[in-house]
Amino acid sequence: MDNDRTCKGVVECTALVLAESCSEFDGRITLFGVLDELRPDVGDEEFYFVVYAKFEGCEHVAEGERRARILITDEDGEVLEESAEFSVSLSGEEGPATMVAAFNLQKDFDVEERLLWIEAELDEETLAQTAIPLRERYNV
Repeated sequence: MDNDRTCKGVVECTALVLAESCSEFDGRITLFGVLDELRPDVGDEEFYFVVYAKFEGCEHVAEGERRARILITDEDGEVLEESAEFSVSLSGEEGPATMVAAFNLQKDFDVEERLLWIEAELDEETLAQTAIPLRERYNV
């Protein structure tokens, strides 16, 4: 590697996880019911879930406050819901920054085999995204 090149500070989203709920105790977050799809109960008009995101920077990351948020978009990129902005601080000496956002997405659209995209943004740049399918839950 050329000695004139130096790292400008890389920040990554190293975890983006959906769960049914979570709790925090003694500064530690526990996720309950990690989700790989959303299935509302029959008669429910909403999907409730939480999104956990973890941001980490390399040792060259400049100190300072950054703005993070979670977006829920449809297959066409239309934003359905977004979290409040969280203030996160990253620096090479500090540990990772984490955030948890709760969503109560109204079921005012057709659910049949539809995908939602969950995006983690930092300073308005998407660092990670994942797709989660929506499926109807049938009573048998």
